[in-house]
Amino acid sequence: MQQIVRRFEVTTSDGLTLRGEAFGDHTERGLPVVCLPGLARTSRDFHQLAERLSTDPEHPRLVLTLNSRGRGPSDYVKDPRNYDVMTEARDVIDTLAAAGLPEAAFIGTSRGGLLMLAIAAMRPTLIAAAIFNDIGPVIDAMGIARIKTYLTRSEPVRTWDDAVEFVKTANAHHFTTLSERDWERVAQMTFRDENGLPVGDFDPYIIKALEGVDVSETTINLWPQFLALSHCPTLVLRGDLSDILPLSVAREMTRRHPDCELVEIKGHGHAPLMIFDEVNDPIAAFLARVDAKRTADAPKASPEWLPKGEIVYLDDVARQVERNKAQLEATLSGQPI
Repeated sequence: MQQIVRRFEVTTSDGLTLRGEAFGDHTERGLPVVCLPGLARTSRDFHQLAERLSTDPEHPRLVLTLNSRGRGPSDYVKDPRNYDVMTEARDVIDTLAAAGLPEAAFIGTSRGGLLMLAIAAMRPTLIAAAIFNDIGPVIDAMGIARIKTYLTRSEPVRTWDDAVEFVKTANAHHFTTLSERDWERVAQMTFRDENGLPVGDFDPYIIKALEGVDVSETTINLWPQFLALSHCPTLVLRGDLSDILPLSVAREMTRRHPDCELVEIKGHGHAPLMIFDEVNDPIAAFLARVDAKRTADAPKASPEWLPKGEIVYLDDVARQVERNKAQLEATLSGQPI
């Protein structure tokens, strides 16, 4: 199947322009997918998955990969206080409205999952299926501390070799099976290329907000918001080396939710990388099951619902039209008009 990719822009309620990519087409019957990246991540994290989902020979679908405000090519804000989960969640709601999508499957990595939980509180019916990539209603404080240290680094990254070394040093203990080529791909997903050099691809003010956060006092408990998704099928992906989503929390998500499954990704930490089949296979399979269930549950009009004597078939209608026409011609024959 030929790959269709288009860039799109959406204007937010406060006048910013958000940018992303649309893979596939509205006309596909599969449930559309919206991909939401992590705190300082961009839509590049989802490109390989989006290509696969949009060109699946049996379940092709539209996939939107969105860059939140201050990330990638999307506009930066003037007031850093507008980098907050509720504002960014409203941006996503506006994006779906602009795209003409009454509902979609959502894939949220890290902060993207928190945006999903905020949307669940505001507009739960927008979410027809939910995929949480290494994030849940409760977050491990130690993982937040590591991310804070990682993102507030002081060492400059001047070359692509520096970029590869940086992502490898920061993440090697959390991703134990990556090759040198894999680390190069991670670096390319983390930094943008500007005249052949790597450049951080997010507004530094996003990270400044973390500098004053005491992670020892940071408590995130969003169980009510998670349970607002009880109406839709849910998949939880967890890296088995994750320091953000405790295994106990992931298992509790499957216990509390009536239709939730957990898949652990071996050798991955926070968050599983969607450049590998072991991550993308369960996502594609889950979405295919969602499509099948929606088709099975859809109302089907059938003439068998009617009493037999009330059923009118199209060929009977055609014959009756001809009889009526002949009767009319016979009645009018020889009559002055």
